Amino acid sequence: MFASRVRRPILFGCRRAGELARAGSGGLNARLALLLLFLVGWNALLCAQAADTSTPSADSSITDRNNAQEWISHIETGWRVHEGDDAAWANPAFDDSAWQSAELDDLGPARPGWRWYRLHIKLHEGHPDLSLLLYGGDGAYEVFVNGAKVQGPEIRSSLGISRPTERVMPLDAPGTDVEIALRTHVSPSFATWRLTLFMVAAVGTPDAIESRRQAFQSDRLYSALPSIFINLLLMVAGIASFAFCRSQSNRAEYLWLGLYLLLQGVAYTLWGCQQAGVLPLSANFLCSDPLLYFIAIAQIEFTFSFGGQRVGRVWRIYEALLLAPLALIWLTWQGQFPSGTYIVVEGIILFPVALLLPILLLIWYRRGNREAGWLILPSLLPAATVSTYDLGTLSIFFGWQRLDFLDNPVQIGAISVQPADIGDLLFLLAIAVVMFFRFTRVSREQARSAAELAAAREIQQRLVPASLPMLPGFQIEAAYLPAQEVGGDFYQVIAQQDGYALIVVGDVSGKGLKAAMTGALAIGALRTLADENLSPGVLLARLNRQMLATQESGFITCLCVRMSAQGTVTMANAGHLSPYRGGEELKIESGFPLGLIAEIEYAETPLQLASGDTLTLLSDGVVEAMDNHHQLFGFDRTRAISTQSAHAIAAAAQEFGQEDDITVLTLKRTGNG
Repeated sequence: MFASRVRRPILFGCRRAGELARAGSGGLNARLALLLLFLVGWNALLCAQAADTSTPSADSSITDRNNAQEWISHIETGWRVHEGDDAAWANPAFDDSAWQSAELDDLGPARPGWRWYRLHIKLHEGHPDLSLLLYGGDGAYEVFVNGAKVQGPEIRSSLGISRPTERVMPLDAPGTDVEIALRTHVSPSFATWRLTLFMVAAVGTPDAIESRRQAFQSDRLYSALPSIFINLLLMVAGIASFAFCRSQSNRAEYLWLGLYLLLQGVAYTLWGCQQAGVLPLSANFLCSDPLLYFIAIAQIEFTFSFGGQRVGRVWRIYEALLLAPLALIWLTWQGQFPSGTYIVVEGIILFPVALLLPILLLIWYRRGNREAGWLILPSLLPAATVSTYDLGTLSIFFGWQRLDFLDNPVQIGAISVQPADIGDLLFLLAIAVVMFFRFTRVSREQARSAAELAAAREIQQRLVPASLPMLPGFQIEAAYLPAQEVGGDFYQVIAQQDGYALIVVGDVSGKGLKAAMTGALAIGALRTLADENLSPGVLLARLNRQMLATQESGFITCLCVRMSAQGTVTMANAGHLSPYRGGEELKIESGFPLGLIAEIEYAETPLQLASGDTLTLLSDGVVEAMDNHHQLFGFDRTRAISTQSAHAIAAAAQEFGQEDDITVLTLKRTGNG
């Protein structure tokens, strides 16, 4: 249309110039004639140029641009396509006139199977070296130029196919006619995600094509950098959480949080890399997608650990069900299970994690767990953004269209960020604040506990004598093995003025500093009462009243033995384990532990030890030793070794599995006194 507008004034100028020339031949002067001749020649030249511009030439199908320095011509239109696979279709002489027409950049979602695409182009004589640019599914096509296979693009298995990426190949075409043939194979896994097979096809000079390739590559890779950066932060945070777990090994929430963040970072890094065409599609579907279910399990374990709650049976069953969709992944990858249905299954099975965990946190918060309230908002962020993204994906798969935008990245200035990455970043920032305060609080508690433990250890050293006194007629051996957590075992051997000796073995209820302090109070009162030469039953009754007067909670089991050098023994028991003699447990009457009931009397049991007899006193740390199978050492094993030395009995219980303080005293009569 533009050429026709130009042509009319120029042709009109040609006719007017001829008329003026004829009119001036009879009466104009020579100068005017020369001027008119100049104008006639100039208009004729313009007419010729206009005619050359507007008239179609015989070379209208020529693709290159003659005499241009650098150029690119897009060749997405004019292709012929045919289903199937036949090596003869690469032959430039093959007649493809019966094939269907196609536009390479408007093929729609790729369909599975084999297809060939052919295009014939013409070039000028003596054209420069040229390159071919294709932006297509990497691993899904091969290129033939004039029947010869071009090195580079290869058809790979479904595990090696990537999203469309740019690729440049030399266009080795010395003549003017070029036949380009594309042999393609779309696997079910590629077709599952509705990806287009080709986006751009162009020929041009090498430098121009390379510049265009670099531009495509920059757009493709730079768009993935924010996502990869955010997910690397998640992985670093996960490793940091593992470090916190080492410093607070009794806090399982750091372990599960670290696992959650690490798996989340790995999964979405793989997703971002395949989205950018750096990794094949299989990295996402066969690696990243399965990790989602393990991430959900880690999130459940972290939430319950953080809230100080035990994971119940229903949640355990749900965790097992989370692994069920793993079987569908391979079927979907092979095209044997509808991808849209798989996305629905994935959304349904992950829904309880997104909805119920925040509700549980709210319930725990209302029951008084203030820290559980801190976690409600962070736990909602990843689930909300992933659900939004999945809704957009479903919209694309089912053709809803109106919600397709939810699948698109969010533009923040010049940066494109996926919604899931925004949710992960906000979650990371929120959980970092929450866990910082949590770590600080726990660190203070641990420091306070460590100080209490040190004080308790110091007090505990006073619950047992540094050395045993010499008792006439008896050989005494004692073994004391404190547990890792400070307990309340104690024993005392006190020589009295009338030639008798008082041996007391006891155990304070509870653990830690409080138990150690209660034991220290009991020993102080015991030593005061020992100076009065009281019988065991009276001594325990008096000690019971004094412990009640201190108003300390808890109780004390205690076995009191008073003996003479002649082997006369009197015993009273306040809820402690009975002693052993000659491999048998002695039947003595036992009363209530100290510190429970006021004004109670304790029965006394007399006993005469012959020369060589051994009396064994011990704490419940021996009987309650437990192995890895949760089996107790028990009374039968204790009775079987009760004739051994104190150290041998204590060592046997410790080797079996020490759970509490172990205290053993053996009193062996050596003579007649």
